[in-house]
Amino acid sequence: MFGAFPTDGIWTSLGLGRAQFFAILGLSLVLFVFIDGPVWRHVHAAHFWRITLSYGAIVPAVWAALLWNGTPRLPLFLAASAVLALAKLVLTAALLVVLALAQSA
Repeated sequence: MFGAFPTDGIWTSLGLGRAQFFAILGLSLVLFVFIDGPVWRHVHAAHFWRITLSYGAIVPAVWAALLWNGTPRLPLFLAASAVLALAKLVLTAALLVVLALAQSA
């Protein structure tokens, strides 16, 4: 599944494995898309719970992954959480723009 991505990447410097990085990112994206109903049905809503819970899931997932890897260090935790949150922000913003444009067409 992750064969298109190199074994080493930004996730390596964050103390995460490739599968862990994409699993956490995928989990947060799935939560964003489906909390409080599918996002495509509520494109122009406030998204408070959708945003809060999807970002909130990143923190414990990163800590659990670092514990699993035996590298639970605060700098890695903060950096991995921030990078994953930024990646999620970019992807969800793009998704909402595409959905809004599709609905207005």
